Amino acid sequence: MSSVLIVGGGLVGLTAALCLDHHGVDYVLVERNAEPTVLPRSRGMHTRAVEIFRQLGIEDAVQAASASALKMGRFGGARTGRSIAGSEALDLSHVFATGAMVGADESPSAFCFCPQVLLEPVLRDLARQRGGDIRFGTELTAFTQDADRVTATLTDRATGGTSTLHADYLLAADGAGSPVRGALGITSTTRPATHHYLNLYFRADLTDLVRDRTFSQCEITGPEVSGLFLAKNNTDEWSFHLAYDPARESPADYPDERCLTLLRTAIGADDPALRIELLARGVWDTATAVADAYRRGRVLLAGDAAHRHAPWGGFGANTGIADVHNLAWKLAAVLAGQAPDALLDTYEPERRPRGLLVTEQAWLRTDFRARYAIRTPDNAEALDRQVGTGEIMTRYRYVSAAVHGTPAGEAPDTGETVDLLAGQTGTRTPHLWLERDGGRVSTLDLAGPGFALLTGGDPQADAAWAEGAKTLPVTVRHIRRGEAGSPSAEGVLYDTGGAWPGLVGLPPQGALLVRPDGFVAARSDEGLTPVTLDDIWRSVMGR
Repeated sequence: MSSVLIVGGGLVGLTAALCLDHHGVDYVLVERNAEPTVLPRSRGMHTRAVEIFRQLGIEDAVQAASASALKMGRFGGARTGRSIAGSEALDLSHVFATGAMVGADESPSAFCFCPQVLLEPVLRDLARQRGGDIRFGTELTAFTQDADRVTATLTDRATGGTSTLHADYLLAADGAGSPVRGALGITSTTRPATHHYLNLYFRADLTDLVRDRTFSQCEITGPEVSGLFLAKNNTDEWSFHLAYDPARESPADYPDERCLTLLRTAIGADDPALRIELLARGVWDTATAVADAYRRGRVLLAGDAAHRHAPWGGFGANTGIADVHNLAWKLAAVLAGQAPDALLDTYEPERRPRGLLVTEQAWLRTDFRARYAIRTPDNAEALDRQVGTGEIMTRYRYVSAAVHGTPAGEAPDTGETVDLLAGQTGTRTPHLWLERDGGRVSTLDLAGPGFALLTGGDPQADAAWAEGAKTLPVTVRHIRRGEAGSPSAEGVLYDTGGAWPGLVGLPPQGALLVRPDGFVAARSDEGLTPVTLDDIWRSVMGR
């Protein structure tokens, strides 16, 4: 018997494994493929995803993998033309000046360029090192559920042998075509595709061609071939998303030799000696789908299984990582008996609005120039409907029963956004560097794996908060004004700039109750007091 069966060993499934391990939950992860995919897909980890990796204690490992990604130049930039050789750079000074592409919110972490083909093996190895039961080459071929458990049939892809696994819950991170979602009969809110592509991953040494003019994306608009180049290492590994019209032809009409010829044209290579090696290929389109339910009994959906959309903006894997980070602590609380199963009902109202938003925002970036906030007559309407990466990935507010004071009624379709993270209930705790024992600690580091109570530093009030929390699984952290190098007492961190009260808008007697995922569950100007702490914690936990 396992607590959680994770189906899918991509970025989302592997992050789910690490999140569950962080909370002390045992799991089995199954992935039908024997090895992680070699086909490049997700490339950039937005700041919020890296913050999650930080909480899991793997940020350094992820950044180390990122450091090996590029062999030349930097990540970023966009070009357009009939070929790479004949392309021109787009002016992105407005993007770089504002940080609009990666968000500009204060954080202890930063955007990380780390292609999925590099990141997945790192996450898999880390999960195994931490004792995880990771089974690549194993497929979920059937499952049933009842009031007490999920019963799964697992098939070894190499031998054909089958086994039965019982689990308390099943977490489906099995991709856009999710067999689990299909078996449950969960419908989706959809939008048809406007573009169809072959994703061609190839090796060709283009070092001299792109030297001093590297790019993230290069749009190709030639008469013989159209599509999009995506950089992987800026020298000899690339992806080309070759556009085709399904009304006139199919992927079968593109044998490898034809693809190699079209790649040569799209590159604009004059050198007949240039060697192009096709490494892998896949098919995808820009259709969108958001599951109409994220939960059915003991089965929960995450990542592409819950929300599928084009990669424009890089929101897909990042949103999936946030899905499982939200879900893991709730599963842990339920499995530990701290909360009833109903706590899991808060997953959908918190995360489905994010799925709807990222799907819409990726759609609004279909136009190449719209992705880079370059206005044209053709994309003006889409551009006016875009919201920034900060609001999409970080600056949002959960509305659910797991947030104190949430009004009755349904959550907004695409959730709420805020202009500034200031400790509002339902938002990610704002970042501030604090000092402890001569070292720096972010306020984000104070959350998890359990709840945290962040008090404002008034000694008398701090004592009352500590008394109120002593019977709860809540770690009390006192944030006090102090000088650099002040001796640290137990549970005390020093705000040497005195910025915390103003940042969260609370007096020194105030406090924030922070969930294990770093989101504010309650604040003292909205009913939280030492006397009510127990009742509010129980309410947030659904008890």
